[in-house]
Amino acid sequence: MQSENPYAAPESISPMSEIVQDPHQLRIASQGKRFLNLILDTIVTQVLQGVVGIALGVVYGVSRAAQGDPVTSQDELMFQIVGIFVGFGTLTIYFVFTETLFQRSFAKFLTGTMVVRADGGRPSFGQILGRTLARFIPFEAFSFFGNKGFPVGWHDSLSGTRVINTR
Repeated sequence: MQSENPYAAPESISPMSEIVQDPHQLRIASQGKRFLNLILDTIVTQVLQGVVGIALGVVYGVSRAAQGDPVTSQDELMFQIVGIFVGFGTLTIYFVFTETLFQRSFAKFLTGTMVVRADGGRPSFGQILGRTLARFIPFEAFSFFGNKGFPVGWHDSLSGTRVINTR
């Protein structure tokens, strides 16, 4: 008779076995929840982008003032260009970090949803990165319309992921 090894690694550290009973019967999150996720995550990312942007602006302004140089119109143009990259970078880091570690963004925690592979498993880093980058496709948010109550957008279908209900 063999006894279980109490020091063995767990079979799974993901709550997936409790949430996804049958991978062919995923409980896809509703369009309403997906829309609420969009709104809440937009608020969070806008705040993060603002904080990062203000911090960079203050550091730059203080460094210019220390040199005795005024801020010029060329500096303002540079601020706008840097702001675009800060926005893309912040959004990318936010979604890749939260969805890779937790399979959820802040909004998904609140709405009781999570990201899974199309077969119900835990998505890979590459899938999360692809999912995040696909969000930058122009008009991607409109890809949810016309799916007959089956809200799978381009960032889901292109990355092979789905957003499901956890409660």
